[in-house]
Amino acid sequence: MTPLLALLLVAAPVCPPQKLQVARFAPGEVLSFRLDALGADVGTFEVRVRPAPPGEKRAAVELTSRARTSAFVSTNVGHYEAFVTALLAPDFSVLRYHEDVDEGALHRAVQLDFPPVSGALAVQATKNGEPEPFSLAAGSDVRDILSTLYFLRAQPMKPGSPVCLEVYAGRRIWRVLGQIGGRETIDTPLGRMPSVRIDADAVRVDDPKVKRAAHVWVSDDDRRLPLVAVGEVRGKVIRAQLIEATGNGKRRLAEQSQRR
Repeated sequence: MTPLLALLLVAAPVCPPQKLQVARFAPGEVLSFRLDALGADVGTFEVRVRPAPPGEKRAAVELTSRARTSAFVSTNVGHYEAFVTALLAPDFSVLRYHEDVDEGALHRAVQLDFPPVSGALAVQATKNGEPEPFSLAAGSDVRDILSTLYFLRAQPMKPGSPVCLEVYAGRRIWRVLGQIGGRETIDTPLGRMPSVRIDADAVRVDDPKVKRAAHVWVSDDDRRLPLVAVGEVRGKVIRAQLIEATGNGKRRLAEQSQRR
């Protein structure tokens, strides 16, 4: 599970279906984030919206992400790098998810096809090339962790509205419950920007004792850029901040500190 996306996990006992449109996220958008723990640089994260690959007739777009630890963390703590892709249909439902993760000398990969069959989500997994498939109980509307970032951006953003979904992340299923908070103007690496806050809590389906809390701020405009996310990852409070956004027919936004 990549650090930024882990911040977005939230939990719910029952999730009603929510149908959203993927069309607002046009191919060409690239978002770059800086990750820090208590102000110390720990890594970077990037997400892209790309056209669906040729031959994927059911897909509207392909989402990709890459996360990696900083040089300092890789040298002194341990190297982590992940590359993820997700195919989305025009109705925002997930079709396929693939993940490659390198953590030190260990390589893990997973691929999932959606939706689940008879309440079971089959996970084609490998560890250093050796098969280790498994399945997870999941509802019909379960989605992957990468598309969850865009799911949150596609919400109506009406304060008080619930956010509810079931998410596959880190080889587990999480139930999701959050709420659209108030509108705030916040300071970010891109400058002072109007935003909408999303407040969330999380629980792992197979172990309710594992819980998470997170706060995410998205820009209060048509792009709904994920500006800042703060939450706990592996026992540490991690903050992700958007430092650059390009594409999608909009002007380039770059970290202000780089232009000073």
